Amino acid sequence: MDVDEFWSLVEWSAAGGHTCARTERLTARLTELPLPQVLEFQLRLDEARAPLDTPSTLAVAQEVMRGRVSDDSLWYFHAWLIGLGRAAHRLAVHEPDALADHPAFRRLAALPYARWDDHDFPDWETLDYCAHDAYEQLTGEEDGLEEALEAIGHDSPCNAEFDGPTWTPQQRAARLPRLTALFADAT
Repeated sequence: MDVDEFWSLVEWSAAGGHTCARTERLTARLTELPLPQVLEFQLRLDEARAPLDTPSTLAVAQEVMRGRVSDDSLWYFHAWLIGLGRAAHRLAVHEPDALADHPAFRRLAALPYARWDDHDFPDWETLDYCAHDAYEQLTGEEDGLEEALEAIGHDSPCNAEFDGPTWTPQQRAARLPRLTALFADAT
């Protein structure tokens, strides 16, 4: 599975609605693929995550989630960004402040944080399980994907870990002026 096929599957899954239905759709689609492509999907997912593991993505998450970002919520935020598709991912990596124009960000800014329900939170935790579940369904091996990844010398990350200092609120405002303004009145 090449990068284009990976993004095609991720974007195709968006027609499935909320993340639970989307996860089920994506997992079911992966079970229709040859086993090596399921493994490659996980490799492409890990590759898509890597450039998001930065202080700038943490700063974006802090703006969107009004400073309420844990290690887990940042990891799930990465998956949510990937779920927005290739164009949004590219912005998150190269021009994060431009995400202020993305409809998903504008929708979240318009919602009072205190009124967010489970479907509003910018996360897609279960994206991490799609390839694992598909691999298990195809092989009957609970840890089959992990073992296959280890066999090729790949260790999938399981949380966000970047080097470097985090940005102060002042640095966030200076480096992400549009996002800061978009979420300034959102409480």
